[in-house]
Amino acid sequence: MNLSRHAWLASALAAACASQASWEKPGATEATLKDDSGQCRVQASLAPSPQQYAPAPTGSATVTTGILSRQEQLAVNEAEQFQKCMTGKGYSLKR
Repeated sequence: MNLSRHAWLASALAAACASQASWEKPGATEATLKDDSGQCRVQASLAPSPQQYAPAPTGSATVTTGILSRQEQLAVNEAEQFQKCMTGKGYSLKR
C-alpha cells in the first residue's frame, strides 16, 4: 500500500470516528452548539499555518511515520484548532 492510500484510509477512518462523536456542554442548546461550532470552524480555518512538520527520525519503525503532505498538515492543524476552540468554550467531546 502506498503513502497516498495510507493517508486516504486514515482520513476515512478519522471521518468515520468523528461522525460518531458529539460535542456536549451542560446547558447548551442545539442552536448554541451550532453557533459555537460555526464560530470555531471559522476561527480554525483562519488560524496560522503550521511550520513544516519534521520528517520521521532515521531508523524509525515505519517509512510513513511523521510524513505528512502540506494539505494533511493543514487539515490536522485545523482540526486541532477547532478542538481547542470548542474545549475553550466549555465543550467536551463524547464518543
